[in-house]
Amino acid sequence: MYKVLFAEDELLVRLGLQNSIPWGDFGMELTAQADNGITAYELYQKIRPDVVITDIRMEGMDGYELIRKIREEDPECAIVVISCLDDFETLRKMIPMKIIGYILKASMSMEEIFGVLRETQEYLRSIGRTGEEAPKESRSLEQRLADCFLGEGPEPHWERETSIRQMLLFWLTAEDKEKINELAMKFVYELANRQFPKGTLVETGEKCFCLLLAAADPDSETKAERMNRSVEGFLGVRFQIASETRQKGETLKALYDRLNRRMQEETAEEQGWDKLTREAVSYMREHHRETLSLTEISGVLGISPSYFSHIFKKNTDKNYVEYLNEIRLEAVLKDLKDTDDKVSAIAEKHGFNNQEYFSRVFKKAMGVSPVKWRQQNR
Repeated sequence: MYKVLFAEDELLVRLGLQNSIPWGDFGMELTAQADNGITAYELYQKIRPDVVITDIRMEGMDGYELIRKIREEDPECAIVVISCLDDFETLRKMIPMKIIGYILKASMSMEEIFGVLRETQEYLRSIGRTGEEAPKESRSLEQRLADCFLGEGPEPHWERETSIRQMLLFWLTAEDKEKINELAMKFVYELANRQFPKGTLVETGEKCFCLLLAAADPDSETKAERMNRSVEGFLGVRFQIASETRQKGETLKALYDRLNRRMQEETAEEQGWDKLTREAVSYMREHHRETLSLTEISGVLGISPSYFSHIFKKNTDKNYVEYLNEIRLEAVLKDLKDTDDKVSAIAEKHGFNNQEYFSRVFKKAMGVSPVKWRQQNR
């Protein structure tokens, strides 16, 4: 299969074409997409596509510059340009760059697009490019990382590997997996890449993925919540999210295994809960930084405080305040370990507005003071 890189800054255009074109009919596979020229060039260097379909007007690096850089490395890659009518002067400058086809946005039709793709396929065959599957060592970094995490290949060595400090794992319940398709997941990946533009996204299973961050990001939780709100608003599902900081000397595979075990434990626990409790815990995780009373969350769920309290304790074996404190403490421990912020500031950031109360809760749970715990775990 010929690998295709599609660079287009309009999300609806990308989603529309990726879903409307039967890529396999042309011996092609849509391998990667980008919404700006800089990302497109980075992806080009990773996957070395046979076909590049690109817009001209994009942020960071326009299509003209992208094509120029590609031609410096690969004079035979098939390039198709999508343009507007008033891009004529730029199109004229591209004549020496060996463009396979031009598609005008204002008048493009599927018949025209299919015709250009057939010409592209014939061109690639004529120059002897077969589109054969690349050997594993030539596959993209993300694919090799996925193989590694799933136990199907060795851990790849790459320039930024030693700088990875944090991993976030995103997964859906079996019920939510049934509600969305692969096209919806493309939208999810788009949102994830927007929130974490410097992260490395690795698909690790059906509608499950992880993000590798080169530095422990104190705002990763906020960004993940922001992404989840958009996902819920557009698709009606919410991802479960777990985050871990890489320990000294820990391999990425070991970090993934540790995070995956935690995910499975949490999933197994939550599978026994009813829908109301799952919604409550999800809301608590998202809003734990706020003053979140039993009355407030009951109102959000549309039930009485007494009924909610009864159902919550029945499912979790803990009362509401105990569980909320556990969520807040988990976030506090992460910041104590990963940042140099003052203990009081961290506590307040995660919903503990009374320092005396926070100290009691922390010492009861951890057996030592916050300062002592930080010293022991840095």
